[in-house]
Amino acid sequence: MSLKSYKFYEKNTLSTLLLLCFTIVSFAQKKSDLIAQIQTLKDSISQTNIALAEANKVAKVSVAEADLYKNQATELQNANKSLLTNLKNFTQVSSQNSKNMARTLEALKAKESQLSIIEDSFSKNDSTAIVILTNAKQSLGENAKIAVTNGEVVITETEQNILDASKTKVSATGEDFLEKISKILELNIDSKLTITSTSSSLSALQNSLVSKFNVVTERISLESTTQNNNTVLFKIHTDYANFYLRVREHMKSIN
Repeated sequence: MSLKSYKFYEKNTLSTLLLLCFTIVSFAQKKSDLIAQIQTLKDSISQTNIALAEANKVAKVSVAEADLYKNQATELQNANKSLLTNLKNFTQVSSQNSKNMARTLEALKAKESQLSIIEDSFSKNDSTAIVILTNAKQSLGENAKIAVTNGEVVITETEQNILDASKTKVSATGEDFLEKISKILELNIDSKLTITSTSSSLSALQNSLVSKFNVVTERISLESTTQNNNTVLFKIHTDYANFYLRVREHMKSIN
């Protein structure tokens, strides 16, 4: 090999070595960069996995909270439904109770009116008894035996003052007495007379009042007694039959 050829070969070899060294250095540099990139990617993946795990954790918590809220919302809806049902039932019951209360109040008012009528009627009877008592005292005098018993004005007179010796006829003083009784009845047209005496004198007393003093027969009641105490009772009182009839009719009109 000539010297010229050797130098050319040496020059080419050196160039090749230099190129090879440069290539190796470049490859090493790229490998280092690649390793660095790989490490960066690993770090990024690790961070991504951590973030994903946190996200999954948050998602699970959110799902649990959502389920809880959903259950609470369902319970609240059921509670509201139950409340509305109870409120409706309460309203119906309250309305029914109000109607019952109104009917009860109406019934009480009706009873109160009935009692008021009865009370007014009895008060009227008491007032009538006072009027009859006053009329009797004015007609018969303060010395007459007059009393009020159970709403009746009771006038007591002895048989010998109004009957003859046989006790079957009215004497002159008796007729005078019966005239005063008839005037008391005339002043109190809603009153009736009950005569209590022995059976032998009752007819005579009634006939005298009817025939001589024009007292209506229906206003006189006779009451026989076996007690021989020589007294005759003249009881002037309310016409009880008409009184209870009026009260009953008033009560019917309310119902």
